[in-house]
Amino acid sequence: MKNVTAVVLCGGKGERLRPLTSEIPKALVPIRGYPIMQHLLTYLAGSGIRKFVLCVGYKATLIEQFVETVRRPDWDIRCVDSGDASMNDRILDARELIPGRALICYGDTIANVDLVALESLHAKSGVLATMTVHPLRSPFGIVEFNENALVTGIVEKPLLPYWVNIGFVLGEPRAFEYMERNSNIVEFCSALSGAGCLAAYKHVGQHVTINTARDLAEAQVVDFATVGA
Repeated sequence: MKNVTAVVLCGGKGERLRPLTSEIPKALVPIRGYPIMQHLLTYLAGSGIRKFVLCVGYKATLIEQFVETVRRPDWDIRCVDSGDASMNDRILDARELIPGRALICYGDTIANVDLVALESLHAKSGVLATMTVHPLRSPFGIVEFNENALVTGIVEKPLLPYWVNIGFVLGEPRAFEYMERNSNIVEFCSALSGAGCLAAYKHVGQHVTINTARDLAEAQVVDFATVGA
């Protein structure tokens, strides 16, 4: 994926992770001793990506300083500060730094997505964009019972027959024509879907999106092939 630019959305305030995010942006919260952002950049680089655009906002200076500590000689990393803005505004503000295909990633999401397989599916589908989806697991145990109200089974936190968007959206330059300001990634993907221009890549491996303290605790023990593994 050497010709792909990774666009990382990392400008939010991360309010559900306070007080951790009172002093640092969520992208710099540590997992196994390393910032979330470092795990993500290292993982993306492992698939050949060398060009990164970080869409910053909240405490942008700290991310810009962090970039200088992890930058590798063959990495091209740019930060675009949109302040307090929508996801799509951040991406559109960085548009001129994305010459070809873009891989849009959430800065709080880590997953061992097979990016080569994602790119292959995208190419074969002939669509403008391909989003990565992951099976939805119930946060609760499911109770099954019959017409006589007798319990026939209890399944703890099963996988449900639905898939959720976890980012890692691979898009062609023309895909940005469906992106509007003051909106979010879901609206962008919905517009592409409505035009028949969006495919889905099924990822069934590891994944965690870090929104809360519970998510952060889970991420500390998930086995990812990143800097902290």
